[in-house]
Formats: sequence, C-alpha cells, structure tokens
Amino acid sequence: MGAELTTLEKIKKVLSIPPETEQDDILNIMIGDAEAAVKGYCHIREVPVPLEFIVRELVANGFRSDNGGNVASIKRGDTQINYSTAITTESFTERHLKVLNGYRKLRTG
Repeated sequence: MGAELTTLEKIKKVLSIPPETEQDDILNIMIGDAEAAVKGYCHIREVPVPLEFIVRELVANGFRSDNGGNVASIKRGDTQINYSTAITTESFTERHLKVLNGYRKLRTG
C-alpha cells in the first residue's frame, strides 16, 4: 500500500495541479487558514480526520475563486504571500456548518 497523501497533495489532485509548482506556497497558506477557521469555530486544537474534507473544500473553492491563485502581494524577506480571497468562518457553507456543529465544543469561562 502506498503512503497516505498529504492535504496539499489531495487538494492538488482535486484541482488538477501538477506536483511541485509555484502554487504550493499559496496553497499551504490557504490550508493553514482553513484549518485555523475550522479549529476556531469548533474550539479545538487539531482538525480531526472526519473534518479534513472541509479544509480541502475551503481551499479548493478559495483557489478557484482566485482564478488559480491571484496573489495580492508577495514579500520575499521572511516570506509573506497574500492571496485575494481569505478563508474565514464566513467561508463555511450551510453543509459545512451542519458537520462542524457536531464537533463544536462549548467555551466555558
């Protein structure tokens, strides 16, 4: 059996992007933003495996809406890449919210 694909590799397959492209940095930033949105909404520290599809969908949708990665700005020193469509909790669809609510923890104090 082959090794499990990373989130980045799965997203690139969905988007039909070849391996090792200049899009990797942008996609990795988008993955981080999507994971942060999911973790923040659910009040959890790690994205559980059953929620990984939401991260993939958020990144793929954001990437498509940016027409393949319209980068708003790039800074070389200390690496900063900004893409046009930020992924936040407002990016969630009703379907995403239904699934996420099953993993959402109540905040206390």
